[in-house]
Amino acid sequence: MKLQNNTVVKNVTAIDHSYEGLGTVKIDDYPIFVENLLPGERADILIKKANSKFAFAKVIKRYNDSAKRIKVINEKLMESGSAPLANISYSDQLEFKENFVKQLFKRNIHYTNILPILKSDYEWRYRNKLLVFTKNVQNAIKIGLYEKNSHNLIEQDSYDLVSKEVENVLLWLSKNINNYDCFKNVKNTLVSITLRESYVNKKIMLYFTVSKAFDLSKQFVNDIAKEFGNIETILVIVNDKVVCSYLSEKTCLTDRIGKFSFKYNWNSFFQINSKQTEKLYSLLLDNLNLDSNKVILDAYCGIGTISLFLAQKAKKVYGLEIIKEAVINAKENALANNIRNTEFIAGDVIKTIDSINEKIDTVVVDPPRSGLSSEFLNKIIDIRPAEIGYISCNPHTMCRDLDQLIKAGYELIFLKPCDMFSQTYHIEMVAVLKLKDLKAL
Repeated sequence: MKLQNNTVVKNVTAIDHSYEGLGTVKIDDYPIFVENLLPGERADILIKKANSKFAFAKVIKRYNDSAKRIKVINEKLMESGSAPLANISYSDQLEFKENFVKQLFKRNIHYTNILPILKSDYEWRYRNKLLVFTKNVQNAIKIGLYEKNSHNLIEQDSYDLVSKEVENVLLWLSKNINNYDCFKNVKNTLVSITLRESYVNKKIMLYFTVSKAFDLSKQFVNDIAKEFGNIETILVIVNDKVVCSYLSEKTCLTDRIGKFSFKYNWNSFFQINSKQTEKLYSLLLDNLNLDSNKVILDAYCGIGTISLFLAQKAKKVYGLEIIKEAVINAKENALANNIRNTEFIAGDVIKTIDSINEKIDTVVVDPPRSGLSSEFLNKIIDIRPAEIGYISCNPHTMCRDLDQLIKAGYELIFLKPCDMFSQTYHIEMVAVLKLKDLKAL
């Protein structure tokens, strides 16, 4: 079965909640995933995107409300797909995420000893980074977020996932960007606008991503800097490179996680919810069997955030990272925090492992959403560390990777979900595995 795009389907009922927080409707076993529809709710829906296996839809008329439904404080933010769980209470969000993780790991690796989810202290305004999109509409730049599964740009009245200061910058840009001549010739080349904010000092980095370089006018730079004193630098980015900078030459921000300060580049990975990250890393640190004799490998180390936490309890931490700029930041961060037992190596993780001549006792990984490659998994299994720590932003790929490690002789001894991204379906996970046959080492 396949429905056509823009088809209206009347009087359907959601029977479940999908992993992405969408209501699941079935017609002759054909699943339709519906935005802002809770289990038990009945509605008329509009098909937005369909293929032979499933479809995505949105509600055009809802006939009843679930007992779990709450008033959405920002309908436009939810419509964009940035806050798909904002229609249920925070306690129900936690229950939804915890139940999903339990079902996933029970079904795939028969593991049931999952600890309760770590809740966040901040239900809103926790993001330190936000990317918004731009679109030329009737010869004017519009700023907002794209509707999920659509090319429709939704202008926002508020941005409740970021700080008030970042929100105010975005709203000011939406109101004033078309008043400056420097933007009139780049309506079709301006792709997106990104703001990054330091939680510790509230400094803001603003950058414009464009397909063709252009110069910001002195008037624009002066006006926005006068309006928002926390903006430290403004960048213009073309093909992932800084081509212009304003207010300062800085392309980095400095933030803090726990007692450590971290400098990171404009395009480096830094945890979105820096307030919750200390708890995440502490969970890992507290559940690994570390001491001053242990040598640790931190793969995908980025700017060294996890490495510095691990170094507190280890003899030596080797951090491996393919992005050279991140490794430069990692080395600077170790020095700035007076950490002397780390070594950061730039290059492909699989190749650079062989440059380490010491026996590795513990491997720690925090991979991208795609998880670990089979080649890297095999490399870990060949190394045979006594322990493996695994932080993941994707329970699906983590489950897949843990299955391979368990089959290779490891035992999963700690698994806990963490809520880093309230109002969304995203879940961070922390796992610790130990080698069953330690005598073989």
